[in-house]
Amino acid sequence: MAKGTITKKGKLKVKRRNRDDSDKGAIDAQAEARRETLENERQRKRGEEDFAGKANLGDLDMDSFLTTMADSDHEQSGDDKGSESDISEAGDEDASSDSESDDDADMSDDEDIEAAEKRMKAEMEKMAENDPDFKKYLENNDSSLLQFGDGNEIEDAEENEEASDEEHTSAVKPSMEEERRTPTLTAKMLDNFIKDAFENHKTKALKNIISAFRSACHMSDPNVDLSENTGKFHIDSSVVFDRLMVVCLKQCHEEFHYHLLGEGTLVGTEKKEEEPEIDALDENKTLNPKKLMKSLRWTKIKPLIKTLLNSILYLLEQAQETKLQTFILKSFSKYVPYLTAFPRLLKGTLKNLISLWSATNDSSPDYQVVRLNAFLRIRQLSVTQPFPFIEQCLKASYLAYAKRAKFANAAAVTSLLPTLTFMGNCVVELYSLDYASSYQHAFVYIRQLALHLRTALQKKTPESFRVVYCWQYIHCLKLWTAVLASACSSVPGETLTKASEEETELLRSLVYPLTEIILGVARLIPTSRHLPLHMHCVRLLQQLASSTERYIPTTSILLDALNLKEIMLKPKKVQTRGTSVRGIRLPLLLKLPKESTLRTTEQLDACLGEIFVLLNREVDMYRYSPCIPEFTVSICQRLRKFAKETKNGKHRAFARGCIELCEKHAKLATKARSLLRESPKDIKRLEALKPKEAPSMKERYEVSVSKENRLETTAQPVISKAAKKKALAQQKEELAKQKEEAIKAERASKKRSLEVFNKAKKRAKLAGIDLKQDSRELGDDEVKEGIDWSDDEDEEQSDDESIGSKSNDSDYE
Repeated sequence: MAKGTITKKGKLKVKRRNRDDSDKGAIDAQAEARRETLENERQRKRGEEDFAGKANLGDLDMDSFLTTMADSDHEQSGDDKGSESDISEAGDEDASSDSESDDDADMSDDEDIEAAEKRMKAEMEKMAENDPDFKKYLENNDSSLLQFGDGNEIEDAEENEEASDEEHTSAVKPSMEEERRTPTLTAKMLDNFIKDAFENHKTKALKNIISAFRSACHMSDPNVDLSENTGKFHIDSSVVFDRLMVVCLKQCHEEFHYHLLGEGTLVGTEKKEEEPEIDALDENKTLNPKKLMKSLRWTKIKPLIKTLLNSILYLLEQAQETKLQTFILKSFSKYVPYLTAFPRLLKGTLKNLISLWSATNDSSPDYQVVRLNAFLRIRQLSVTQPFPFIEQCLKASYLAYAKRAKFANAAAVTSLLPTLTFMGNCVVELYSLDYASSYQHAFVYIRQLALHLRTALQKKTPESFRVVYCWQYIHCLKLWTAVLASACSSVPGETLTKASEEETELLRSLVYPLTEIILGVARLIPTSRHLPLHMHCVRLLQQLASSTERYIPTTSILLDALNLKEIMLKPKKVQTRGTSVRGIRLPLLLKLPKESTLRTTEQLDACLGEIFVLLNREVDMYRYSPCIPEFTVSICQRLRKFAKETKNGKHRAFARGCIELCEKHAKLATKARSLLRESPKDIKRLEALKPKEAPSMKERYEVSVSKENRLETTAQPVISKAAKKKALAQQKEELAKQKEEAIKAERASKKRSLEVFNKAKKRAKLAGIDLKQDSRELGDDEVKEGIDWSDDEDEEQSDDESIGSKSNDSDYE
């Protein structure tokens, strides 16, 4: 049993045993460490409480001083409340055991407070006698500092008022929060916002309009909870929604210009006799961000512009109707210059515009308007944004074109090919904006085409050939041919500066490698089946030659095609009855059919007609060259031989017509050369014999192409009436066969199911199971789930078949 004495409170005071010297040393060390920590803490508090220390409050004025002290009082009261809560969580045993000591402590605290108040009153009376001015100052500024012991009733009253206020706010709080979170935007509220924003030029009203616009844009987004953010609105009326859209897309840019660059920048400044004229914002010129940052209201307007731009881009991404997309794209042109201040938004903006411009899901005429406006915004971004951004536009546009070109073939002549042609013209327009940047990208992508060709020449495998002999590769060659032709073609009467001439020479230097690539593609597989692809290559080379006014030989490809053995053979007799199409269109083909290549009359007429058209065009292109007599010698020799060998009178007439054209131009060139006093010294000048009023090489090429296009449209393949009737009859037969097969399959399935049911029924009799009852229960369950078990199913099927047959008949009519 422990020994000790009993204290006055009835507790047992146990006598401790004597410790060893080692224990005393450890205790002394711990006590010394505790004393050091206490001393350090005391020094830290002394430094904080020092009037001249780091936490000095003596330099503050009276209002700031009182505010700071009030904050510190609130913090201390919070700490006191926390300590009281901690104390209240103590055990009941300790509270009951120490109740007497707590009461004594409270009594002593009250006595100390009263004594302190008495001392403070006495000191204040002495101060009033010694310094009455300071007392008057305290009475005028804060009389509560002179009241000691008289504030208990006031504090109780304040506590009661706060309690009543808390009860009142707790009763009203849910409805107020709901109203604050999702206020409904009415027409009257919108009218007030519009009047304050655009007539009175208040930024707060403009902020409310943009906030409501953001809410309207995210109304259909289930992932965004607008009630969490303050300043958002709920829109119920479609009229309010439409008007809000129109106001934000059509008018907000006017307020941005007013506050940042317009008359709003002069508000609050001293008026001068001659105020500077304020220019309107040009949407096709770069807007320097530093000019915006100099405005006094930039800090207020910047978040509004950013919110509006983000909302417009989100709305553009989510919109599905073509009219809405067109309206947004047209209105967005006024806000594009402000994107210079938000470089992080540029990448997302370009991505959205490229996706709309190169969309493959719609080829209707209505969506072509969307595609056009998307490209106009891409071009505007290239022009208005700082220099490195145009390279992103060039790269993104070419990659989108290359991806789309993969699916543009003869089967998509009415849907994808026109769209791809439009996209190619758009890419050419972009690459004509900055030749220095265009050269970098053109060099890389033309080199990529050359690497594919080199791989095919080295490996000579079907897979490597397939990479080159495809529509995607040919369309890319067409694109770069058009880019270089547009850059190198000279406009009559245009005088170029030295810098622009240097940039043009950069792209002109790529003509030679592109020409070598096209020639390599034409000679990769010299077979009769790939003759249409060879004609594509000849067309590209002639386009380059006419634009650059350089001699590019293509007659060897055309004359080699006349050496094919299939051309001299007698064509096969093919049944013309029942054929759905008469004639072929070589510009829509890359290779001829594998069976009977160049053995039918249609194929021979189309290929030879294409060869002679291109030969005549090339002779006409070089008609004013001094070397045209020598140039036509080989052509005339080969065509005379072909006219003797062929037995087709139509083909013989083509050859003789080309020979006559060559001889005509050769005689004129010989006569013009005889009149020259000196030989042409300028080697780069190809058309040395051209008169001043004669059309240029490019103009003659364009006239020839336009004439060919008109002839091609008139000579398109025609579906004969006999083919229509036969196709209709075949379709009816196929429908009848399908119907008979379906009836047979249904009967067979019913028969098999009946056999299975009978077998199961026999087995079930032994087990005593009623299969009919189970099937009825199963049928009831399925009907409840929504399956239609009507008896008119066969009649509906027959009606659908009759409707389908009528629709098919109308297609062929």
